[in-house]
Amino acid sequence: MRIARRAGYTLIEIMVVITLIGLMVRIAVPKVNINKYRVDAAARVARGALQQAGRLSVQRQFDVLVVFDTAQSGINIIEDNNNNGVIDPGERILYKALEEGSHFATPPYGISGTVTAAIIGGAVGKVGGMPAVTFHRDGASSTDLQLYMTSRVGSTTDYRGITLVQSTGRTDWYRYAGSNKWNAGGL
Repeated sequence: MRIARRAGYTLIEIMVVITLIGLMVRIAVPKVNINKYRVDAAARVARGALQQAGRLSVQRQFDVLVVFDTAQSGINIIEDNNNNGVIDPGERILYKALEEGSHFATPPYGISGTVTAAIIGGAVGKVGGMPAVTFHRDGASSTDLQLYMTSRVGSTTDYRGITLVQSTGRTDWYRYAGSNKWNAGGL
């Protein structure tokens, strides 16, 4: 009598494969810098919030405030229906949180020179004690702006910068490359 063999794998073969996969993961995971991806995502959130505010001001034909909540690592977009520069009851507020592990921070060197704060501009205002910029009906902002963020680790290469052009509302983003050099990004 012949016994038919079944096709398949033995428990030992499966355990060997799982062990090899585990070793490969253990070697590869520490080499992945997840923080830089989180800061890239935070830069996309910040840039997107600025762009959204600019579009919203043109569409709705009233001022839109962008308030940077540095303590909570987020951005408030406020539809200022009466153009008074103050958050009034009934005005719509959209909150955009930066990616987990990211926050506003002063870099070692700014995009256009030495900086002393994470959010700088010629006429950065204050709303509720927080830095703010206003977008007007034509899409222009109240000031040129430079905005900086990094990861919790704060590695030199984790810094990201966003610039805002006052006259057009155009935004660009940059990665800090060290040695006082910033590389243009491509969000």
